[in-house]
Amino acid sequence: MFNSIKFLLFILLIFPFPSLSNSLFQKIDLKFNKNIILNDENNIEKKLINILDFNSKYVVNFWATWCIPCKKELPDLNKMKIENKDLKVIIISIDKKPINDQLNFLKRNKVNELTAYFDQNMIFFKSLRLKGIPTLYYKSTKDSSKKRGYF
Repeated sequence: MFNSIKFLLFILLIFPFPSLSNSLFQKIDLKFNKNIILNDENNIEKKLINILDFNSKYVVNFWATWCIPCKKELPDLNKMKIENKDLKVIIISIDKKPINDQLNFLKRNKVNELTAYFDQNMIFFKSLRLKGIPTLYYKSTKDSSKKRGYF
C-alpha cells in the first residue's frame, strides 16, 4: 500500500495532470473553520489556524485505533513523511480512547514521524461533513486541494 501512496503523491507533485489526478482524488474546495480546537499529544488545545500552514503542502489524515484500514495506512504515511521531509503530515484521531492510549498505539506501530492531533468530540471531522475513515486530505498549492476517502 505504501508504494501506491508514494507513487500517487509523486505523480501529483511532479505531474499534476487533471485527468490523472481526478481519477485518483477528487478536487475539493474546503473552507476550514480556522478557530476549531484540536488537542495535541500533551492534551493541550491548539487552534487549527496554528496547526496548518495554509500556504504550504500538507497531508491531513483522519483515523482511529479501531479502524482496520487506518491501521494499515498509518505506517505508509510514516514512510512517506520520512522520504518527503518538506511535506507536513498531520494525523487527526477521532477515537474516544484516552490520548495516552492512542499515543501508545502509534508507538507500538512505529508511527513516530507524523504530527498527531486528537478530535475526540469529532468537531473538526463533522465540520468537514466527513462520512467515514480513513479520509486523507492533500493540499499541494495555495489553490489546489484533493481528498480521498469518505466525504
